[in-house]
Amino acid sequence: MLRRRTLPSQEAEKVVEGLSSFLGQGQLKKLVKRGVERVDAEKVSLIVLGPYVFVEKGDWLVPVLVKPNAEIVDRLPSVWVDKGAVPRIASGADVMRPGITRMDEFKQGELVVVRDDKHSQPLAVGSALINSSEAAEASRGRVVKNIHHVDDAAWKLVNII
Repeated sequence: MLRRRTLPSQEAEKVVEGLSSFLGQGQLKKLVKRGVERVDAEKVSLIVLGPYVFVEKGDWLVPVLVKPNAEIVDRLPSVWVDKGAVPRIASGADVMRPGITRMDEFKQGELVVVRDDKHSQPLAVGSALINSSEAAEASRGRVVKNIHHVDDAAWKLVNII
């Protein structure tokens, strides 16, 4: 069952606080005037703010990997993975150090975009489990916890709303 509603101003303000790291204050104010919507499905909650769509996962508000969010996704640090890791990550697996071919600088706990090495297409957005300097020195272990990936419930829901 799909439920879509406009958030009351107090609830919208709380949501917008979590989005300030993605969008500038001026842009946020303009978008909030148009309204903030929540779309709830069976296992997924989305926040729609103008053309932008975010998935709520626990305490995280994560940009969904769709074209309108490209400018937001491109501002996040990235890790690139080899072709062997692509199908696993696109199915929801965490990013392991052996699959990473290169990476931007990031801190533990930051959102990180996972991209395929050949085309640089975003496959997932996750939370860094260690910082990039530690990851560069490591030869194994988990580096990024997968929060949202292509073809997950949030991605599919965006494509039907």
